[in-house]
Amino acid sequence: MLRRNSIVLLIAFLMSLFVFHSAEAETPDDGFKMAQIFSIDAGHSYVGFSIKYMGFAKVRGRFADFSGAIRYVDGDATKTSATVIIKTASLDTDHEFRDKDLKSANWFDAEKFPVIKFQSKRVEKSASGTEVIGDLTIKEVTKEVRIKMEGSSGVQKDIRDDTQIIFTGSTMIDRKVFGVMGENWSRVKEGMTAVASEVEIELSILGKQINAPNFRNWVRNVETPQGKLYQTISTKGLNDGLKEFDQLKAAGEQHLNENTLNTVGYMLLKEGKFDDALKVLVHNSASYPNAPNLFDSLAEGYAWKGDKANAIKYYKMALEKDPLNANAIEILRHLEK
Repeated sequence: MLRRNSIVLLIAFLMSLFVFHSAEAETPDDGFKMAQIFSIDAGHSYVGFSIKYMGFAKVRGRFADFSGAIRYVDGDATKTSATVIIKTASLDTDHEFRDKDLKSANWFDAEKFPVIKFQSKRVEKSASGTEVIGDLTIKEVTKEVRIKMEGSSGVQKDIRDDTQIIFTGSTMIDRKVFGVMGENWSRVKEGMTAVASEVEIELSILGKQINAPNFRNWVRNVETPQGKLYQTISTKGLNDGLKEFDQLKAAGEQHLNENTLNTVGYMLLKEGKFDDALKVLVHNSASYPNAPNLFDSLAEGYAWKGDKANAIKYYKMALEKDPLNANAIEILRHLEK
């Protein structure tokens, strides 16, 4: 016969097993690593749209200013995820009068609604191809959309030895569902409207990781502050390098700014010198406490080292300073999962 204390202990033990396995089932480890994160290279990417005018002619446009991050796991497309933030005012249809009208309250109301956001929720594969399903937010209206992907390049190296991934895809949306009304152009005449409700969105997205061989070009020139400081740290040690930075800053060095030491820190990070990189990034964020990007860099340093708690802490700080930091939003999704 079990005594009362033994029964209590047994029940407690069984409950702990239940809680453990329940938690494990709810938050499985999907193998997230920082090496799976690719920043969107807007200079080599395209976010465009086309819409029919008077039932036949197609008017095309694009958004020139956007940022984002992609998680890509080579060999498992279902783990792909992305966060993209688009500046509404960057809309361009190559027609000044039309662009001014589109940015006005008649259409996108760019002043009141400065960003368009997309965040993926899942990826589905079928016989007909791959679709990325996610939430599209325009004018604070959020609707689920399905982006039909035309495939991806897979992970590959470019001529600079950087790692990249390229996606292309498209989707159709009804602009009126998102409150993009264009009342003056939506009246029906002879069975058609001047501007159609259906809009085709076309995407070509390049995600990139800048690797050490290419990044080293940013610190190669010892005539620049970042090159000089990197050389000092490499030859004389971290303390001498940070001391030299403080002296240059106190002297009002003309070309010294928040990016100088940040660049040095990233070079060390890409060389796998995580502890030294973090000391540099901590020192830099303390020197420029109002610079949002420095907290994102510091968070990235902790994430690469595997310090999840501090990575989350500093990504949240980066978001407090810049709520439109798509990189921080995307990475936090996985760190907090």
